Amino acid sequence: MNLMSDNKTAILLLSHGSRLEDGKKVIEAYKELYLEEFPEAIVDYAFMEIRKPGIQETIKKLTEENDLDRIIVVPVFVAHGLHTKRDIPKLLGIETDFDAEEASSHHHHHHHGHDHGHHHHHDHDEESIEFDGEIILTDPLGIDKRMYEIIKDRVSEYL
Repeated sequence: MNLMSDNKTAILLLSHGSRLEDGKKVIEAYKELYLEEFPEAIVDYAFMEIRKPGIQETIKKLTEENDLDRIIVVPVFVAHGLHTKRDIPKLLGIETDFDAEEASSHHHHHHHGHDHGHHHHHDHDEESIEFDGEIILTDPLGIDKRMYEIIKDRVSEYL
């Protein structure tokens, strides 16, 4: 089965969200690039926080417009962190063993906004997602030679 043209599967590109327009332009461009290559694909984007549309809003739109069996959520993040391990699965209603691990660990220090220079505003509606199908959360972008090539390109601009 070719997922790229599977009209029962939607792809949700997930960005962190920022008050600046840059993040919106980037995630919109990735959606457009996807649709240029796979015009039949059902692709949209959402933001985890700060900016609209939120995850629930986009999933509601996707499910109202399409008869879906599955949504593949791709966090367009460089690496795993608390957002991809804890916050996003919670927003998607996906069971993880991360919360159990965190609860049983001896470290209960939560430093939200104190030592890393920004505050988290989860201002999207916390309504649960109404979708009976399968939601798959992929890994973030991670370590990939293609990402390394981009890093080299950025450096070479200044050499």
